[in-house]
Amino acid sequence: MARSGGQKKILDTWAAIPRKLRRAVAGLSARQGRWRGGSEGWSIREYGHHLVEANLVAATIVIASAGKPGGTYDWSWLFPDGRWMKRLGYDHLPLDPALDLFESLARHVAALARANPALLQSSVRLRDRPAGRTRRSSIERVLSEECDHARHHLSDIAATKKAHARPRA
Repeated sequence: MARSGGQKKILDTWAAIPRKLRRAVAGLSARQGRWRGGSEGWSIREYGHHLVEANLVAATIVIASAGKPGGTYDWSWLFPDGRWMKRLGYDHLPLDPALDLFESLARHVAALARANPALLQSSVRLRDRPAGRTRRSSIERVLSEECDHARHHLSDIAATKKAHARPRA
């Protein structure tokens, strides 16, 4: 089965998120990584770790769907609020190891999807809330939602950097 142009685009867009995130945080000092702002009021470093974590989950959904098409993936345990961020130490953990993981994982998942063109159209049942009902989604939609999610938080990072930047004389 040949992959449609839309499927190739969504896969390429998703696989580019780690590079965009790395660019967004490039050159920031440890102090600048703690700048807070954006839609959630998180630090830049927290936004970065959050995006890595969200896409780690998306990647495991893809892998689970490849291994058991139509299966159920329960990610209701994930609740990335301020307490979650604090427990995981995202405000002070360095981002580089997480970005390295994200880049490798994106390459792996992209290779998996390219080797199995039907994978992006396969379906998965997702449980988003504890004891909640499942919802059906395609893998393409899971990746598309993560692309939108990344755009939103990359915009948060840009806005936070802009809000904290010193005016130039």
